[in-house]
Amino acid sequence: MLKHSLSALIAIAALASGAPASGTPTYEPVYITDGQYTATLLQHSHQWRLQPLRGDEVDITDHSAACGSNKPVPNGLWYVSQDDRGRPQLVAPSVTELPDGFPQHVALRACGDKADDGVVLFVPPVALHWINDFVGTVLIDD
Repeated sequence: MLKHSLSALIAIAALASGAPASGTPTYEPVYITDGQYTATLLQHSHQWRLQPLRGDEVDITDHSAACGSNKPVPNGLWYVSQDDRGRPQLVAPSVTELPDGFPQHVALRACGDKADDGVVLFVPPVALHWINDFVGTVLIDD
């Protein structure tokens, strides 16, 4: 009898620990450093964190008026790609929630360059060079 009661108690505890606290599952994306992205932008502080495969992380911050974006870029994971003219851009995958009317592509340009039509994210030149050559995905966070 004691063995049966102890087994039932352990089974109940195991089931209870696996259940979500709120009773409904959440489907928010979870991002893993170095696994899903190799650069991070803390948008409001204008801080880029570049994560090379070897070596320490590199932080680049530029508060000049020529850096940043003309419109806040939604938080989430963004792919680094190139537009039809070979210039770097960010592309939002399906897991990145975009507000209504926000484009799926955001142009990346060096701070101080001429603005294109649409949403443009101006990046310090040294960070833009690194992103263009070595980064596949960027996590935009605040």
